[in-house]
Amino acid sequence: MTTNNMPRSTIVESSDTIEAIEECYRMGWSDGLPVVPPVDYKVREMLEMAGLTGEEEIISLEMRNRVLTSENVAANAVMAGCLPEYFPVLTTTLKTLEEEKNYVHMASASTSSPAILMVLNGPIRDQIGANYKDGLLGPGNRANAVLGRAIRLCFMNGFDARPGTLDRGTLGNPSKYTLCFAENEEDSPWEPLHVARGFKKEDSTVTVAVAYNPVTVNASYGHTGESILMAIADTLKCASMAFRYPSQWVLVIGPEHAITLNDDGWTRKGIQDYMMENAVRPQSELIRLGIAQGPEREGDDKIIRRCAQDPEDILVLMGGGTGGRNSAIIDTTRFQIRTRKIENLNG
Repeated sequence: MTTNNMPRSTIVESSDTIEAIEECYRMGWSDGLPVVPPVDYKVREMLEMAGLTGEEEIISLEMRNRVLTSENVAANAVMAGCLPEYFPVLTTTLKTLEEEKNYVHMASASTSSPAILMVLNGPIRDQIGANYKDGLLGPGNRANAVLGRAIRLCFMNGFDARPGTLDRGTLGNPSKYTLCFAENEEDSPWEPLHVARGFKKEDSTVTVAVAYNPVTVNASYGHTGESILMAIADTLKCASMAFRYPSQWVLVIGPEHAITLNDDGWTRKGIQDYMMENAVRPQSELIRLGIAQGPEREGDDKIIRRCAQDPEDILVLMGGGTGGRNSAIIDTTRFQIRTRKIENLNG
C-alpha cells in the first residue's frame, strides 16, 4: 500500500470475502487482526461523508517523505471497521497531529511506544455511539475500538510504522491498537472538557495527544475527596516518564470518585492545584532511580520536580461505570495536547 512519497491504492481482485481478508494479511495491511477488505464503494462512502474527493492531503511525515491522501485514509478506515459517519473524526484527528509534525514521527517510531489518544466531546459522542460509561477504556464498543485502530493502520500502512521497521518500540504498547473514548458530560460535576478548553458545548471536538497506557487508581476505601486525590497523586509520582520531560496528563475520574470529590467541594481547578503540589519528587531520588541524569549533587534532595509545568497541563474529565471506586491516569509526555472542532460532519 506504500510507494515513494504518496501511497497509491493497490487494486486486488477477489470473489471470496475470506480470501480477500487473507490477501490483506499477505499484503501486510493488517495490524495482526483481520481487516475489512477496502472495497471501492466503501472507500467512496467514507469520502462522500466528509465531502472529500480522495486527492486531498491529510497528513505527512517529512522524515519519511510520505503523504497520506484522503483516499489512503478512507481505505484504512474501511479496513479498521469504521462506518462513514466516523470518518470526519478520523480526518480531524490526523490533521490535529499534523500541527505537531515532530510528534507524528515520535508517535510512529519512539522506543517508548506511545499511542494516539483521542477523547470525544459534544454531540458526536452519541451520533456515533461512542462509549463514555462502563468499560470506556476497554473492548466492546465499535466507535471506540475502530477509530483508534484506523489511526494505527494509517501509520502502519502509510508511514511503514511497523515493529522492526520505522516503529522501534522496545516493548510495544497495547494502547496502540486503540485509545479512544468519550467524556460523560451529562453526569459530570464539572463543565465538559472541550468547554473548559474554549469551545462551545454544542461543538463536537476531539482532544488528541501522544500517550502511554492508562493506569488504574483503585481507591476503593477512600471516602473523602482528599484521600482519593492522594491516591491519584501517588500514582502520578510513579510514572517515570513524567519527570524526564515536560508532561501533560489526562485524569479520567470514575463516577463514584467524582461524586465524592464534588460533595467535598473539589473543583477541576482544585484538583489540578492539588496534583501540582503533591505529585512531586526530589531531584536526588530521580537521579538514583536513573530517571534523571546524574551525578547526584549536594542540594539535589531540596530540588523538587513536579509532575507538570502548569495546572492546565492536567486535564480532568469524568467517565466510566458505577461498578467500583476507580479512576485512571494517562501520561501524554512530550506532546502538546490539542483539542479541535470536528470538521465536515455533514459532508
